[in-house]
Amino acid sequence: MRGGVTPLLPVTPDGPLDVVRVALRHHGAAVVHADAAHWALDGERETVRWLGRELGRLDASLPPAARQRLVASRRLIKTVAGAVIGADPGELEITRAPAGGPRLRGCDGLELSLSHTGSLLTLALGTSGWPVGADVERATRRVGVEPLARRVCTPYERAVLNATSPTERPLVLLRLWTLKEAYAKGLGVGTRLPFRTFGFRLCARTAVLVDDGGRPVRPPEWRFTTHRTDDGHLISVAVGGPPDASAFHRRNNSGMPSARNPGTLPQLEKSLSRRPANSQGRPIISSSSRLV
Repeated sequence: MRGGVTPLLPVTPDGPLDVVRVALRHHGAAVVHADAAHWALDGERETVRWLGRELGRLDASLPPAARQRLVASRRLIKTVAGAVIGADPGELEITRAPAGGPRLRGCDGLELSLSHTGSLLTLALGTSGWPVGADVERATRRVGVEPLARRVCTPYERAVLNATSPTERPLVLLRLWTLKEAYAKGLGVGTRLPFRTFGFRLCARTAVLVDDGGRPVRPPEWRFTTHRTDDGHLISVAVGGPPDASAFHRRNNSGMPSARNPGTLPQLEKSLSRRPANSQGRPIISSSSRLV
């Protein structure tokens, strides 16, 4: 499994998009972030085009911001995925995975995970059928540290929080929370995963999956990254591995679904092997992120 920090890349409708393919080739996964306002559409014809069979979700009762975000997210997914696999975005069809996340019909080799807060959209992509999960929160979000920690943290994590200065606890807790949300999305189980049964040991940008006593889970098939953007958001991404990568939760949570492992599409492999004319083939880390 390709390791290291999962790159964070800003994208707009005007690009850059080739960098996503380069990042996927080097890292096996990438996460992009975008302002929904930049990807929004006004005309009905364009809205119908980008939503396709999901047009029925555009209910009249949806608030304007939610309508804008839905259309923008579908345009983002199809545009980025189309650039990655070398397909016309207008020909791609979005379906929903059992846990509710987006998937591309006929493209099981490309895994997706979408998250948003306010107008910020984040989209994680993974290749070779290895699952990905992403979650985003405002770094300044006000949370009740003690009640939330009791609900989502292991004894080990609560001990770490108690040893952290009071001014830094909310940010550390938000980082733990987004990591757990990202991991649950990557596993495809959503809120069914008990957050107090597993935890994280935080490093600089990365984190290590540990059990409720703080012991690292072996083998470490998943990798975890958190970025803090210049506009004040925490974006966490979880990237899975081979089919037995979720064995830890199969052992600890009876009936817990395992990580998916569909085959890699030859089209995706061929597309990822292409190198943009202006690329030197080096790993990419966005300058818009920094250490938490």
